[in-house]
This record gives sequence, C-alpha cells and structure tokens, in this order.
Amino acid sequence: MDIINIERFRDFFQGYQDENGRYIYIEQIQRMSLEGLTSLIVDYDDLLRFDPELAGKLRRDEEQNIDPESTIEEADSALEDVLKIEDRSYVLEAQKKKEAFHVRFFNIPMLVDLRRLRAVHLGHFIAIEGIIIRQSVVKPLLVEGKFQCNICGEAQTISQEEGIYREPSFCVNPECGKKGLFNLLAEESKYTDLQSISIQERPETLPPGQIPRTVPARLVGDLVDTVRAGDRAIAFGILKMKKAEKRGRLATFDPWLDVNFISSREKEFEEIEIDPETEQQIIELSRDLSIHRRIIRSIAPSIYGMEIIKEALATVLFGGVSRVAPDGMKQRGESNILIVGDPGVAKSQLLQFIYRLAPRGLLTSGKASSAAGLTAAVLRDPETGEFALEAGALVLADRGICAIDEFDKMNPIDRSSIHEAMEQQTVSIAKAGIVAQLNARTAIIAAANPRFGRYEDTRPPVENINLPPTILSRFDLLFVIKDEPNEEVDRKMARHILELRRGHILEVAEPAISMELLRKYISYAKQHIQPSLTDEAMERIEQFYLDVRKETDETSAIAITPRYLEAIIRLSESQARMALKEDVTIDHVEAAINLLQTSLEQVGKDPLTGRVDIDILLSGTTKTTRSKMQTIIDIIKEESRRSSTEIVSVQRLKDLAKEQNVEEDFVDKVLEQLRTNGEIYSPRDGFVKLA
Repeated sequence: MDIINIERFRDFFQGYQDENGRYIYIEQIQRMSLEGLTSLIVDYDDLLRFDPELAGKLRRDEEQNIDPESTIEEADSALEDVLKIEDRSYVLEAQKKKEAFHVRFFNIPMLVDLRRLRAVHLGHFIAIEGIIIRQSVVKPLLVEGKFQCNICGEAQTISQEEGIYREPSFCVNPECGKKGLFNLLAEESKYTDLQSISIQERPETLPPGQIPRTVPARLVGDLVDTVRAGDRAIAFGILKMKKAEKRGRLATFDPWLDVNFISSREKEFEEIEIDPETEQQIIELSRDLSIHRRIIRSIAPSIYGMEIIKEALATVLFGGVSRVAPDGMKQRGESNILIVGDPGVAKSQLLQFIYRLAPRGLLTSGKASSAAGLTAAVLRDPETGEFALEAGALVLADRGICAIDEFDKMNPIDRSSIHEAMEQQTVSIAKAGIVAQLNARTAIIAAANPRFGRYEDTRPPVENINLPPTILSRFDLLFVIKDEPNEEVDRKMARHILELRRGHILEVAEPAISMELLRKYISYAKQHIQPSLTDEAMERIEQFYLDVRKETDETSAIAITPRYLEAIIRLSESQARMALKEDVTIDHVEAAINLLQTSLEQVGKDPLTGRVDIDILLSGTTKTTRSKMQTIIDIIKEESRRSSTEIVSVQRLKDLAKEQNVEEDFVDKVLEQLRTNGEIYSPRDGFVKLA
C-alpha cells in the first residue's frame, strides 16, 4: 500500500466540505459506530473535486502502475484509521469479530454497456447497469484461513485470494518445516458473506433479434441481499476473469464483476432523463384542453381507427396510483387489458407500438412462454451448484408494461401461473427449499384470437373467447375487434395503408405528440402526479355503482361487482394523470365509466336478454343459462321420482321443458354436458337416468 495515498484519503474524509460547508464524510463516519455500519459510501464527484489526482487513481493505468483495486484497499485502510480516531473501541470490537471496513464508491463515470463489455475493461473500475435476473443464497467466504500443522501444532495465517482455497506449502516452524497436512482452525479464521448474482442488460436497450447479454457478479460483506431478482440496479466494481470451465486447455476466460457498490433503482422511470426545457414543454402540453385527444391520436398513429381501444391503451400506459391501506392491504394501480380480434386487424402491431412507447416494457409471445419464463424459476448456480432464483418476464417488467401476444396459445397450466401476478402483483416461489415472493407490479396487455378463427356474432362472447373465466375476470377491460366489411371504412383504410406504403404521411397518421416526447410525458406523469378522488368524483362513482346494482334483483343478472368498482377508480386516476391533474374530476370518471361500459357491452352482454351479465366473465355462463339448466335438472329429478324405473324419456323431457320456454337445442346441450360431468347416463337410446 502507498502510505501517501492513505494520508490523502484521510485528508479527504476529514476535510471535504459540501456546498453548505458541512463535513459530510466525517459526519457519516461518526454515525457508523452508532448505526453499526462497516461501509462508507463516497460520491466519486466529491473525491474528484477535492483531489482530482487521487480520484484518477481509481482508473487503471498500466504505464503509471495504477491499480484501482490497490487504491480501494488504501481507501479502506484510511477509513479504519479515521474510525480509530473517532471511536477506537468500535474498531477493536469489529476486529475481534473479524469484520473489515470498506469504502464504497458510486457515480463512477465509466459506465459500460453490457453489450460492449470487452477484454480492454479487465482490471478497470467500471459501472454496469441492468436487471438482476438471478441471485444465490448467502454463504460464508473464507478470507484469511488459520491453519495448524498436524506434526508440531504451529499455526499460521494464509490469505485466500479470489475465493480460491489455499493451504500452507510448508510449516513455518524452523524446527519442523514439514510439508505435511494442515488443519483449518475454522473458528479462528476470518470470513465474510458472499452472494452471487447475474446482471442482464435492460430489455428496452436490447437490439431487435439479439439475445440479452449477462455478466455474473459477486457481492461480499454488507452488500449481500441489498438487491433481489427482478430489481433494476447499477453496479460499480472491478471486472475480473476466471478460467472457463469444461473447455479443455483453451486459453479462454469468463468475465465477472467484483462489486464495490450496488444500488437498486426503485423509482421506475428515473433512467429517463428529463431536462428543464423538456419539463417545461411537458407542462405546457398538459395545459392543452384537448390533451386526452392528442395523446390518443399519438397511440399507433399508423393504425387506422380503433379510437376506444387506443384510449384504453393510453390509460394503461399512465396507470392509476398504487396504495397501501392502513391494515397493510395493497391496492394496485396498474390495469390489465385483453384485446380479442379477428386475424389481420393489427393486434400484434398495437402491442409492438406500446412495447416501444412504454418507458419500461417487455414483449413476449404466449406460444413461446412458459410458467417459469413469465414468473420466476429456480435453477442451479453454475458456480456453486446451489439453487438460485431467476426472475421471469412479469418480474423483470416490474412497474412497467408486459405485452403478451398470442395469449390464447399459451399452455393452460402456464397461463394459470400468472393469476397471482395479475391481481396481487406478486410472484410466489416455493421450490427446492427457496421460499420467496417477488414484486410483479406490472400492467398486462394481452392479445388473443377468437376460438373459431373469426369472431362469430351468433355465438355468445364466452364461446368466442378461447380463455377460461378465471383469467377473464382479472382483466379490467376486454375489447373485441371484428373484421366486418364496410365500403366506406374499407376505402378509407385501404387509402390509409397505400399512402403509408408510399411514404406519404396522412393528416390522420401524423402523431399529435412525438413518440420520444410522449414517452417522457408518461414518465413525468408517473413520477410526479399522484391523483386522488375529489368529493364530486367519489359521488359520481358511487352513484353509478348503486344505479347499476339497483337493477339487479333475485331473478336478473348481476351487471357489476366491486372488482369493477376498483377498475373505475384506477381508470379515473389514469385519466387525471394524462392531463397532469392531481385531482380526479367528474370528467375523468365519465371517461373511465365509458371505457368500462363499452368493454362490458362487447363481452358481457347476455344474448338472450340483451342485458349486461357479469357472470359471463366470472363463471362462464349467464344467469339466464344457469336458470334454464336448473329447470332441466329439476324436471329430470321430478320425472325420475315419479317413474318406478327412474328412467326419463328425452322426448318427454323436451316437451316439459318447452312448456317453460326452454328450446330443444338447449336441452340437448345440457344433457350432453350432464353426461360429460357424469351426473346422468343413457340406459338405452332416447332415455336418461340420474347417476
């Protein structure tokens, strides 16, 4: 170690003053013993202002023999010296526990893109930004081993470098000097905590068609468990290498990052920089009375029409406010939307645009996604062989948007795994001894095709949508896009597509707000605007809910449930955010109610009564259908009781059902369903009997 550098670091810790004249680092050092800390976090810019030459020693320079690892060790030694002056007893107590003190540097200017990590970066102190996709369990790492000679009992200490176990070559006792076996005195050796993680490049920076790059990293000491799988983080450390495994005698090595400091980016949109000029532009934009219309026009402007769906997508992008109730119950702010449409109506294009526009987004396909790929997986760590947790798409898209195309093509078992994430916004894992709960505060936008290829108006919505009611009920909004011939609309759409193909920007296709500005607008709204309901807005939502529920009696369908009441609140808050308003007004509530009513009328209307029946989405059948089914079952039971053989004629059953306004076709469907369920069977043709 360079004594001069240690003295210069001591001068920095004791002499640096911020713009207010406070000795911020000496104050932090004085608090370390009170709070039981072993690390001092230092801003590189502060060191650069105080001693530029010393700050330069954190950058590797082979010609001047400058090694950042040695410089960090000198800073650690200086910290311990200053701590001895401030609280000597705390240092002595830490030495007894074999704890070391560390200086953690952040704000290092050498930020390296994971995709551009090269051999020239080996040995350099760099910063890497990405997503934590895997973390191992915490294990003790031997730092200094105390070994005892088996022959003479002499003890000696051996430093363990790079985590590789090393025993003494020979006994240091001059009278012995043997190369015999040595015992590790475990209780007298020095350890630190160790955790392995993997950092992957962010999805929004991933070039199209490329596999994301990943670099392993190692956390030691008080850095363990500061981040977890799914977190977006920036890590500062020295890039090192290890011999590649299972590659024979090839001279290839695998890079890994020896982390000095790591910080989790909890604020979801802080990576989007908004300068004062852009901020003023955003504020001016929000004052436009037609801002909602302009935002909707800016959603996928090259796709013709679909105004109501684009408005719904805009509300999902802005989102509502997530809150925690006094009893600890979480109330989600993100909304989920499902789009069901005929082939070729641009569902995938909509998802592609939203994925690119969202400040944080992921796009995946249902056919190519598994349950583990969407939620989380437990895999063996290649280094330790232990099980480690790896985050899936919903966890990686935490506080953002996850777009899932071909949602109906997913394996039903895999699809059921996202139920918890859609409602509770968490992913629970209990595998291989790992029990964990990861955040998945994600808005899901899914697209699916109808069950029969095209949407059949003659069939009820639940038969057209190839998804179970358990998943449908978790979507706040469901929309159907039909490809119906209409000469006027078809002419406008054809002209629209042809002009775009020629490179001509039509007035309707010109975005009201540029994509980059809209992206920053969304980020700004999510960061700074936390709207709350006004008294008038609360009264309007309450009145709407009561009016709809009032129409429900013992015989009629249920038109709305409390789940959709919460959906209206989320959508209203999103409408307020679109205008950068802190208060949710009646106008915002009316827009949210219009979206919900349009959605329910498309997929929740009973074709027999023409009224909205929410049971279509909650249970898969309408109240009218269930009532008719119960009528048929009651007739079968009554006729079985009257018959000595308990056998009922199907024709007799149809005649009695017809008297109660139940069609013959419906009777055949119910009988087939009851046979499938094992509730009845046919002893002979034309007759049924209760099982």
